[in-house]
Amino acid sequence: MVQIDLSGKVVLVLGGSRGIGEGIVRVLCSAGAVVVFTHTGKRENRTRIAALLDEIAQQGGRAEEAAVDAADPAGTAELAALVADRHGKIDGLVCNAGRNLARPVEQIDPEVWAENIELNLGSAFYGIQAVLPHMIKARFGRIVLVGSTAVFDGGSGAIDYVAAKAGMSGLMAYICRNYARGGITANIIHPSAIETELLMVRYADPDKKSRLLAEIPAGRLGKPEDIAGLAAFLLSSWGDYICGQQLVADGGRTLFNR
Repeated sequence: MVQIDLSGKVVLVLGGSRGIGEGIVRVLCSAGAVVVFTHTGKRENRTRIAALLDEIAQQGGRAEEAAVDAADPAGTAELAALVADRHGKIDGLVCNAGRNLARPVEQIDPEVWAENIELNLGSAFYGIQAVLPHMIKARFGRIVLVGSTAVFDGGSGAIDYVAAKAGMSGLMAYICRNYARGGITANIIHPSAIETELLMVRYADPDKKSRLLAEIPAGRLGKPEDIAGLAAFLLSSWGDYICGQQLVADGGRTLFNR
């Protein structure tokens, strides 16, 4: 039977304690990978993270957590070095840290713009920079960036978020051009309308949610597992020949609404 097998792989997931990131951690562990994921370290999230780790362990998976600021280059580099030392390598990186605060352009001051660009784009760069030495040494690496379909239609959130996600295409292209011959690939997954806590807050009004569903030909919201399965595929041997691609996982929404 054909299946995705990540046994023996070590994957670092930046932003993996909730929503899409949590789904990615769960699926990668179920496929056999050892997963180290980061989170903000907020006290109110400790119970939820402990429950996630316990559930994965009970299912026979291996996951580790680390409280690291996604916009901290030194902290990210230290974590990557720790993971490589503890497990002997880093096979994959998933950059999922981010934040989307919906508000109009005229309400964004320069400091907030810089802060959100740093979180949504800078964190991906810091992650790539941190794992590259280990991947170069091994002549193997799989980098998966989590973007957004907002880069194609402007989204309905915030200009800083859209700009940062669009910037990921430059990171991906650079990695592919300069490192693919050394066994390191990079791709982007662009989700849309994934059923997470944050989306449900944004679309709490039933009429607003109905209008959203009407935009999706697949007839439903996406699930974190929809993105996680694609990430697992790209990190596995099935994704070895895929490099420099922007993969849209949106139930047809982007095409349908052009």
